[in-house]
Amino acid sequence: MRFTFLGTAAAEGFPAVFCNCKHCQEARKLGGRNIRTRSQALINDDLLLDLPADTYYHFLQNGIEGDTIKYLLITHTHTDHFYPEEFLMRTDCFAHDMRANTLQVYCCREAYDMIEKVGGFSENVNATVIEPYQTFTCGGYTITPLPARHMICHGAVFYIIQGEKTILYAQDTGYFYEEVFDFIKKNGFVFDMVSMDCTNVDIPIPDDGTHMGIPNINRALERLADMGALRDDTIMYINHFSHNANPLHHVLEQRVAEYGYQVSYDGCQVEI
Repeated sequence: MRFTFLGTAAAEGFPAVFCNCKHCQEARKLGGRNIRTRSQALINDDLLLDLPADTYYHFLQNGIEGDTIKYLLITHTHTDHFYPEEFLMRTDCFAHDMRANTLQVYCCREAYDMIEKVGGFSENVNATVIEPYQTFTCGGYTITPLPARHMICHGAVFYIIQGEKTILYAQDTGYFYEEVFDFIKKNGFVFDMVSMDCTNVDIPIPDDGTHMGIPNINRALERLADMGALRDDTIMYINHFSHNANPLHHVLEQRVAEYGYQVSYDGCQVEI
């Protein structure tokens, strides 16, 4: 099972689009893994996670043939994760000879309504409204949405994705709700890979905030380990960084080395 981080920044990107702080200046100077676009990921070649406006760039940079993607999971409707106008490019006027005739989208009601508002539905784009804890299947994947501590009134979720392996993709969420920990434990999930929201890095944020930093991640992963949801060989990534937290790649690697976490970067491929 292959997991590719396509974009690894928060909403403003890194360096931030209009920022001239010292962190952004350094990122522009160093380039490489320090250049981070908006959040998106791909599993194998057919399951896409989120649809930011940077999607087209991600496809070009990573040699992705977008017409082969069959499934799309949306976490929430913030613009760095969801650009519904892109669905218009999957109509007959703009897309020919597609190998996956229909892109099947799974999203909250708010995202569904946004697709409808921009006229994004066609014979080539279909969507299903999902609810937290309601497991569904698409292709060879079994997907369970979990309620995110983020955009509380707008259906934000993160996902357990089961295929050949089991992935916890937890972006744009604060520390997990107790009911989420209980659900994971009750259902006996054991994760081969976790990707954790690290927007704040070392900027303090309480556990009831809408993002996490390294201290929150440490507490969350400790809870998961204690309930048997992590193994010694579970691959652990931090992801989704704000420029305010100085997410230079080498700085982050040094910061989390003691915990055994890996640091995501745009284009990072993980074989699970």
